[in-house]
Amino acid sequence: MQRIFLAAFFFVSLSAATQSKTVSFDFFPPDSNMGKTDLKQDETRTARPKTIKRGKRFYQIILDKRTGRELFRVFVGTDEGTWWVYGLVQEAEINGDGIPDFCWYGGDDTGELKLLVLSSPSGYRKVDANETLKREWRRRFPSERLKNGDGTDDPDSSELKLIRASENIVVQAVVTSKFFDPKIDDMKTYVHQLRVPEARFVYVK
Repeated sequence: MQRIFLAAFFFVSLSAATQSKTVSFDFFPPDSNMGKTDLKQDETRTARPKTIKRGKRFYQIILDKRTGRELFRVFVGTDEGTWWVYGLVQEAEINGDGIPDFCWYGGDDTGELKLLVLSSPSGYRKVDANETLKREWRRRFPSERLKNGDGTDDPDSSELKLIRASENIVVQAVVTSKFFDPKIDDMKTYVHQLRVPEARFVYVK
């Protein structure tokens, strides 16, 4: 009986240690395909892309390589124009459920879309990283203006990552706001590290 108890205690302790392990996932690591291709045809270990047109709208569909099943899709433009660069950046098991998750990027000279695509019991959910950071900045620093070097309010972020500890996940990034302030007749800069819990993630369809 004592051996059974000790074995059970060891198993529970090991499970708890495994669940409490902190895992960090970099969105765009130096060895990713960002800046090396236009991403449109890039595949990952388990997924491949396909671009389709529905009416006047273009979508990139991400398919399971083995089954051909659609995992998720992203709107990438219309007849008037699409993102210049768009597609899968990398694949990893991020949220601890054993199912692949993905990082997806779209961009041109008008802006960018950074998606963290997480598996869930109801299918894949797309986290808009920029919008998530923007809302968190405004929530925490409402008196500090958010502008990037292009003059837009898209976050100028670095060290963008998702961190999982136990069953909790957060998006973390260093966000810089830099703009000309006529009150001081000079440039003004704010820099903050933001940590956004899953409850405040911004999802897109």
